[in-house]
Amino acid sequence: MVRKIGAVVVGILTLGAVVMTLQQVAAQLHPLPEGLDPMDRSNAEAFAAHLETMPPAAWVVAFLSEIVGAFCGALVAGWIARDARRVVSGVIVGLALVGSIANWNSFAHPTWFIAGQIVLYPTVLFLALLLLEKRAPGAAA
Repeated sequence: MVRKIGAVVVGILTLGAVVMTLQQVAAQLHPLPEGLDPMDRSNAEAFAAHLETMPPAAWVVAFLSEIVGAFCGALVAGWIARDARRVVSGVIVGLALVGSIANWNSFAHPTWFIAGQIVLYPTVLFLALLLLEKRAPGAAA
């Protein structure tokens, strides 16, 4: 049980670290204007206007940050969990999806962004589990 809990915690930390790192890259591609705090609801209109000018490369990096973060988090958590890798990896990808849904609801996203993530989250889980199964003790070489 401790291994499973630890795996989930480390998976969440990995997910968060990857997302934050790649989001910083996106922010470098399209920095916030001086004084604009996207967390302040009184700046909602200014933030929406800022997002309308966001270049495609920044949207792609933001999109990939969540997908790559979910994959890395699921892989690390599954590796730590060993026998519970399927459940623990599923928890991490599920939490990433919940985080994305909250993000989609907090401000406008392009349709391709949302649709692509909906399609890719199950794919991420499948690929992480496939890789974990190949690396599992006793797996055929």
